[in-house]
Amino acid sequence: MRFRLFGALAVAALITAPVADASAPDFCGSLGADWDGQYCHTSVLSERKAVRDIKVAVPGDLIDNPVTGPTIRDYLTQLVNNWRSVGVHMVADSFGEENFQILQRGDVLSVVFHEDYHADGPKPNNAFRTFTWDMARGIRLGLADVLKPGVDFSAIASLGQPFIEDALNQAPPAHQPGSYPFVVDRWGPDKVYSGGYKAWALAGDELILYMPDYPVAHDTPLNYTPGIMQWSMDGGTVQAHIPLAALSSVLRPQYGGA
Repeated sequence: MRFRLFGALAVAALITAPVADASAPDFCGSLGADWDGQYCHTSVLSERKAVRDIKVAVPGDLIDNPVTGPTIRDYLTQLVNNWRSVGVHMVADSFGEENFQILQRGDVLSVVFHEDYHADGPKPNNAFRTFTWDMARGIRLGLADVLKPGVDFSAIASLGQPFIEDALNQAPPAHQPGSYPFVVDRWGPDKVYSGGYKAWALAGDELILYMPDYPVAHDTPLNYTPGIMQWSMDGGTVQAHIPLAALSSVLRPQYGGA
């Protein structure tokens, strides 16, 4: 398991054994990659003769599903193309690897993609891309779609605060609870560390927030805590598990609301 250190933080990679059916090799071929039994696998040689190794796991059943397939195929195609484009200019050998986890709550299905990749710095980066669908209705859901009309994300921050604080207290590295930057008001939906709650999933009886979704360079405003270092955050540094029961007053009934 890889660990990413980013601004003195470490985050464990989300690794789920890739599962795919016979369509995976065909999809890999459309990416200009080969199916190695676990991943679509390819590489690119940079202008400086550095090799970027690229591996993406494919949820085979879902890429052929008419509801989920177009979104997932588009996401993985863009990911491979982006990693190829960056790889052309790398000065040292590098990698990009994606794995996924499938989570479910009744007819609601979430796929959490974890990207582990090397940029220009000495350490890899982590990022999380998530997609959620109501399979019974055949539609993709945004986080706003699971909330009652007129409710915004601040309700999640308010009702879920005890669980977000618990996730902040447990986030690496070991730190005193409530110490900067692990203070709850820096992780609201309108703050940079939270990633705007863009990475989320429904699983069983809880809402999971992956914060931030992508690495962020620093907190804002820059002088929020004078004399204290400005932290950078890797993707998924804080993962808050909020029981749907705690959010029931603001959720639509089909997604756990009262």
